[in-house]
Amino acid sequence: MMNNLIKGLMISLAAQFFVTSIWATELHPPIEAYGNLATNRFAALSSDGSKVAFITNDAESGSEVLAIYEIGIGYTDVIDTSDVIIRNIFFSDDNHVILRAAETRRLLGTRRFKYSGAFSYNLKTKKSKQLLRKTRGIIPAQTGLGQIVGGLKGTTDLLMPAYMGVTNDKLNPPAYNLLRVNHRNGKGRVFKKGRPFTKDWFVDKDGTVLAREDYSNKNDLYQIFTFINGKAEKIYEKKDANRYPFSLIGVKADKSALILIEEDQAGGYEEMYEMSFAGKISGPILTRKDADFDAILVDANRVVQGVRYSGMHPSYHFFDPVVDKIVGDLVSRLKGSSVTIIDWSDDWKKLLLLIDSADTSGAYLWVDTTTQSISMLNQRRPTITKEAIGKVAAISYPARDGFDIPAVLTMPPGLAFDQLSNLPILVMPHGGPASYDSLQFDWMAQYFANRGYLVLQPNFRGSSGFGADFRHAGNGEWGGKMQDDVTDGVMALIKNGAADPDHTCIIGWSYGGYSALAGGAFTPDLYKCVVAIAPVSDIPKMITDVKRKHGAYHWVVDYWEELIADGSFNKAKLKQISPARHAKAFTAPVLLIHGKHDTTVPIDQSYIMQKALKRAGKSVELIKINGEDHHLSESENRLAALTAIDAFVTKHIGAPE
Repeated sequence: MMNNLIKGLMISLAAQFFVTSIWATELHPPIEAYGNLATNRFAALSSDGSKVAFITNDAESGSEVLAIYEIGIGYTDVIDTSDVIIRNIFFSDDNHVILRAAETRRLLGTRRFKYSGAFSYNLKTKKSKQLLRKTRGIIPAQTGLGQIVGGLKGTTDLLMPAYMGVTNDKLNPPAYNLLRVNHRNGKGRVFKKGRPFTKDWFVDKDGTVLAREDYSNKNDLYQIFTFINGKAEKIYEKKDANRYPFSLIGVKADKSALILIEEDQAGGYEEMYEMSFAGKISGPILTRKDADFDAILVDANRVVQGVRYSGMHPSYHFFDPVVDKIVGDLVSRLKGSSVTIIDWSDDWKKLLLLIDSADTSGAYLWVDTTTQSISMLNQRRPTITKEAIGKVAAISYPARDGFDIPAVLTMPPGLAFDQLSNLPILVMPHGGPASYDSLQFDWMAQYFANRGYLVLQPNFRGSSGFGADFRHAGNGEWGGKMQDDVTDGVMALIKNGAADPDHTCIIGWSYGGYSALAGGAFTPDLYKCVVAIAPVSDIPKMITDVKRKHGAYHWVVDYWEELIADGSFNKAKLKQISPARHAKAFTAPVLLIHGKHDTTVPIDQSYIMQKALKRAGKSVELIKINGEDHHLSESENRLAALTAIDAFVTKHIGAPE
């Protein structure tokens, strides 16, 4: 599936490495610089810290490749990955790179589902193998195939869970087993048997199963078992669990406890706890009173090293005080930048960082903590120079009910906040809605800022990262206070003279697409154009689809019930907040963009919106993208989408002079 490329491509990549810092200045890079996937978009560090793997788009050949860069030597290996959609990469040891890939498939008798798999590339033999391929008994139509939960010390074998059995066997339904997988041939064999409702495995490098996590939605029963004494012992159980009671995320470094995260029921921020192998829960640990956990940093066997906290700039805390000081000193040294730890060597003496700042579209740095040296390897988008990057600022504004709304503002290059005057404005509510925007390079926001637009990204109530009170304030407020928060941000910038009220447009993706349509339906006088990518438009239809997919009593249904309707579905209210039911109210033209293979928000949602607007005599265009998923994962399709949005926005609110 993946083939080695000619040596000439390595010369091209090496040239990219050296040219990055001296690239010719271009104030307005072409749209391809933004719309294509980032030139360097994934990175991983080998166990000894001597090699870095990148997924790279090579402009000369048009191919997407896995490129290996050896510190002090240069690019030494390249393999074509153009025929798979890469989701993640990492080193399983110094000589094997694992590539997680995905695509949308439909097998006989199944709905479309997100198929995933993993490939192992051997740096010595230059050969790749698909893991779990030709392993007998694996259910082919399963999402999540290719997950790796650990490795075994002294071997190159990997541990991978998968459903095995016969799909329609009601007496013996498929079980989620743990398999030991051979790197050389990709075949797996059962390492430990699971149950039909087993959800996860946590395994030590010596092969000890530290925990098996089970959850039966049918019985509302959550359990954790350990095998540290050689047989399954139940250490935790919760009955009447209509959803997971907490997130089990890893193992403590000394193997004395499991690590879990629980939302603070008192309304504060998320908290981390230890669970001993006797089932005793203690803590909280590594918890802050002003931030949630944005990410948990774990090794290959999910031993927890530390945490990254939420915030406009990332911040960290580690269990090991030596590592904590190393990272703290680095973040201080790179003050003013958003520092994301991508990977680290086993001894933590080498680090791989990604930084976002006013001078870069995102730069990968290799750090030697022993010598305190920092080397820039490459940039995500090397053709976008610092002169072309718009300043990104964290702002806040009061909503109409006094709620304080944090937001990100991206300004045209060369302008500071106090220089903004009567600019055309794009508001871009994020997806989720349980996510948030921070001070990082956003390819779409930066493209439009570069063309002279002011771009607002509001973190409306219901966003994650700002504590439970803020997140829960969005429950039941789709199309209500959540939408008011978006509206109030635009109005605040108009009121202070920064934005032009006659040149406003709303652009959103996923939940943000819903918010864009809600803006067109419920504040029709505010926006002159509406762009919705993969949006929800009809909530009753969405809920029906979720119930059909998961079952009426599944925890996913319970989750959406709480989020959208604050605990109780009311069909009248769901219709009231569905933009497709208010097509007559639209005055602004609408552009819909949707991947035909979207399994997150089916394209039916855009068909419904298009039909409703046409019936109401409104201006609407739907761009259907064949073979695409929810994320528009192919460069050519993402570029096509940005090109269409650019033309649409220019037509309706005018390109700035």
